[in-house]
Amino acid sequence: MSNVNNKAPFMYNSDGQLIQNIADISILIVDDEDNALSALKRLLRKEPYKIHVASNGQEALEMLELIACKVVITDLRMPEISGLELIQQLKTKHPDIIRVILSGTEDIAMIIDAINAGEVFRFISKPVEPELLKRIIKDCIDYYFLKTERRYLQAQLELNNKQLSWSNESLAAMTEELRERETEFRSMNDAALDPIFMIDQEGFICYTNNAAKDLFGFTDDELRSIKFKELIAQESDGTPFIDFICDFAPNISEANNKHPVKRFTALKKDTSQIPMEATMGSVIIDGVCKIVIIARDITSRIREEKSRTEYERMQQELEAQIEKKLLQGRISTMLKKVSISRLMIPSGHLDGDFTAMITYSEKLIDLVIGDVMGHGVMSALIGAGLKSLIMKISAQKNFQHNKLALLQDIVAGVHEEIITELIELETYATATFLRIDLDAEQITTVDCGHNPTIHFNARTKKRTLIKGHNLPIGLIEQTEYCEVSYPIEMNDLIVLVSDGLTESRSPDNRLFGIERVSELILIHHELEPSEIVEKIHKDACAFTGRNTFDDDLTCIVIRIGNQDLHNNNVCESVS
Repeated sequence: MSNVNNKAPFMYNSDGQLIQNIADISILIVDDEDNALSALKRLLRKEPYKIHVASNGQEALEMLELIACKVVITDLRMPEISGLELIQQLKTKHPDIIRVILSGTEDIAMIIDAINAGEVFRFISKPVEPELLKRIIKDCIDYYFLKTERRYLQAQLELNNKQLSWSNESLAAMTEELRERETEFRSMNDAALDPIFMIDQEGFICYTNNAAKDLFGFTDDELRSIKFKELIAQESDGTPFIDFICDFAPNISEANNKHPVKRFTALKKDTSQIPMEATMGSVIIDGVCKIVIIARDITSRIREEKSRTEYERMQQELEAQIEKKLLQGRISTMLKKVSISRLMIPSGHLDGDFTAMITYSEKLIDLVIGDVMGHGVMSALIGAGLKSLIMKISAQKNFQHNKLALLQDIVAGVHEEIITELIELETYATATFLRIDLDAEQITTVDCGHNPTIHFNARTKKRTLIKGHNLPIGLIEQTEYCEVSYPIEMNDLIVLVSDGLTESRSPDNRLFGIERVSELILIHHELEPSEIVEKIHKDACAFTGRNTFDDDLTCIVIRIGNQDLHNNNVCESVS
């Protein structure tokens, strides 16, 4: 049976504009609960689009072979074919369908997997809020219309390109004869304001225009008495910068095509130097082949290139300062019996990676590592704002209750304060909040969709990947954050990393991954934290085959109980 969701023919009005009618849109809702399907049909009965329902994944797939649905809203937990499996099959069989998840908060792990895989357009939590559901369906239909219009424009562009290609071929055929007759004339006159030299077979200058005489400061007779190579400055090893001019090619086409453009440094009569760019061609005069060189003074261009390079350097330096001053918090030197080393490698452009550290006492700290979705100034500003907000909410919570606030309450306060703005900006942030309490001999974490925290027990050599089930900050409005605690012992290691490390790729497109970081910790656990981060850095460079990364790389290694038990060891490394 043919796939009815393949590209449908477009409809146009009398002006040739694309017509898109919402009444022609079909929506498929999939849920194994009949009551839920009936309630959703009643809720949407007055909407302009068509509603279809299916009670399981197999029925949905069969219906999609018969009905050209543009949006599919599916529950996650269903027998036989789960909602996630249905979403994955839709992505393969019907890639143009807009996919939406409808499920409860107990399915968070599956929802995060689907979102990270880029397989869903929106997530709707149960119980369903009627107006929110209608608004999301409208967003889905608008997005489908946008994709349809883009496909139409691409088709028009392909058609126009074909017509343009045919026109260019016709034009080329019509002008080929004229081009052949004009080649010699244009090679001599297109750059009449630039210096032009004609060189004979012995390398002597036999003709120059006025621009060449004015620029180099020679008279016509002086130029005719020297070889062109005498106007070229030599490199430090004594060889001319371009020898090809003196190597006369007997074949005209070879001389024309061997060196189309070449830079060199020219010598004026007063021995001052000029950076120049030259093109070379050949002409036949009275049966004798001569080389024509058209040169151009590129002093201004080089000055502009240097200015642009300096501007780019200053911009990169400014961005590095923004990341260091606004996004990366300082590491405290107050802690006892703790060694901390942090490695930060900027990607070369502004990103949203940030860290923050709150020191309550010499034995109690909160540490945060986070990443705002996307790149650029907006992500960096949101990261800096989140860092400041974390500091503010932490102070407020501790002051209000006159005691140390729970880590999960601080995270909930941050989420409540910024969720509206993040939803309006259509972005979110992953983060790990870590509390180290040496008196209680434990760590507490709240993982908000970030990389797992690695805990290495020095006594048992056991590695634990601490991964929570909390959603990223700003993903949905109504959510709760839960903390988990683990005991720690002397010489244990705690490692936090950003996705700039775990998502870096090898030349054959393999991911570096959190497991590789864990293996490196096992191998190098006896080293100092500063040496461990350096080992991780070197391994990442060797794995990717590069010294730079596409995203900011942050790696923090903490040892409970350093080698020198009387002094704290804090190490910063920025590349």
